[in-house]
Amino acid sequence: MFSHTAVLRAARGCAEPLGLCLDDLREPVQRMAGCLGVEVRRVPHDAALWVLETRWQSAAAMQAFFLAPRLQQLLDRAVQQGMLSGLDCEAA
Repeated sequence: MFSHTAVLRAARGCAEPLGLCLDDLREPVQRMAGCLGVEVRRVPHDAALWVLETRWQSAAAMQAFFLAPRLQQLLDRAVQQGMLSGLDCEAA
């Protein structure tokens, strides 16, 4: 199994809109070939932080996620609309 975790920091006043963007991503990612699970959650001790965690059957499936237009569109939208102030990623 392969996993990817992204921790996204919302810009001031943008935690809710960023969360809605991430929720919009959940269902399409779950339907992607090789997806074993998707979790979107807010960090309890910091309301500006969101975690997007995905699990994949293979490295190729995870790579397809990284290249998916839907993910690129979400990130572009979050940056262009000033919703995102930070992003940290880790793959295992």
